Amino acid sequence: MLRETLEMLHYDQPWITYVGTRYRHPVLHDDWDMTVGISILDEFGSRWDIYVRHAPTRRNSFEAAISDAAREALTTLCHTHREDVAMTSRRYYPCRSTERLDAWIANPEAEQNPRLESTIEYLATLNTDYNAALGELDMVRYENRKLRVWVAHGVGPADKEPVEDPADAPRRKKARYNDPEARTYIRHHED
Repeated sequence: MLRETLEMLHYDQPWITYVGTRYRHPVLHDDWDMTVGISILDEFGSRWDIYVRHAPTRRNSFEAAISDAAREALTTLCHTHREDVAMTSRRYYPCRSTERLDAWIANPEAEQNPRLESTIEYLATLNTDYNAALGELDMVRYENRKLRVWVAHGVGPADKEPVEDPADAPRRKKARYNDPEARTYIRHHED
């Protein structure tokens, strides 16, 4: 969906690059931290980066980490280009500014379709719950890591390894379940 949305927005030959950092441990499963970079061609034929986004949490598989990073990029891309997306089939994708935790989805009232309205409400709830679950996954993963290292070696794990963040792509803050600032809502007016 990310590539198709970029093409729909008329980006010239978008180039999507996923960069994963694999964290290994002798006892624990590998973790993947993923970043997606999107670059396009300028009028001189050179590539330049337009987006760099991070997966909100580490995942156990490369594929899941890619999916999370692409979802973050798509959500912020839809926010940045909300006017262009508003007239397409992607107008009901969740949108989120990089500075905020909350996301929004366009209001489907003009469609006069009660099924679509209930589907959008459900999507907003699922998106909120998914973000909260990723935050919980991060906490559980850290606790699990501490316990497994302690059981295997009698010592706790080191603090989380630092990961470089490009300046234009701050990492999303962690959502807490039922945090009103981290929910996805249906946009009832233009901001």
